[in-house]
Amino acid sequence: MDTSNPTFLEFRAYWQLSDEMIADATKEDIAEVARILAMQAAHYARKFGELPIPDLGHLLSATTLDEESVGLLRDGTEALVGIMAMVTGVGGVDIDESVQ
Repeated sequence: MDTSNPTFLEFRAYWQLSDEMIADATKEDIAEVARILAMQAAHYARKFGELPIPDLGHLLSATTLDEESVGLLRDGTEALVGIMAMVTGVGGVDIDESVQ
């Protein structure tokens, strides 16, 4: 994976931001985030049907990634940051500033 790829750079920025937000969050905040993300998954399943859940844990420790995997990681960390911001009341998160 080209580390100058814009999708990879966005993923890396979201990942760093999510690490910072998790470090500052309370246990209760993290539990609420997990519940909201679980409800989003349940809502999707009810609306579009059950989908098999692939084993994605390997992506978190992969040393090489293809474009599709990087996009999935970026989208997932973006969702995490969004829900963390909503739960913790952190506002004004500007991912473009974090990327630079």
